[in-house]
This record gives sequence, C-alpha cells and structure tokens, in this order.
Amino acid sequence: MAMPDSAELELFNVRLPIGTVERIQRYRDWLNHTQPGMEASVSTAARMLIFRALEEVETEMGIRKTPKSLRSFLKRRK
Repeated sequence: MAMPDSAELELFNVRLPIGTVERIQRYRDWLNHTQPGMEASVSTAARMLIFRALEEVETEMGIRKTPKSLRSFLKRRK
C-alpha cells in the first residue's frame, strides 16, 4: 500500500464516540483479514474511510475533483 509521504499529510484530531472507534477497528480488522500483508492500522483505516466518504459526498455535490494520487490510492484498496 503506497501511502502519501508524511510531508503530504496534515494532522487532524477528532473526538469520536467509543462505538465509532470500535467500528473503525472492525473495519481495520476486516481490511487486514481480506488483504493479506496489508497490516493496516486504525489510523489507516480511518483515513481510508474518510477518503471514501468524501469521494461519495463530493460526487453527490457535483464537485468531485480527486487528485490522481488519491484515486490510485483508493483503487489499490478495493
């Protein structure tokens, strides 16, 4: 999995309900089970979920302009 360099990432903290964190952890577990060798962290799983949600919402809004690097990252995860 090719993640962007840390220089291309910005730290963004949020407080989430415990149930939401547990859901993200289940998604991480599912990723690691279905994609052998991936070894995703909870942070990676959360980042992927945010990317996917933004793609969907921006498509609904008609403003989707995804950078090529993000599109290729998302395609590798499917």
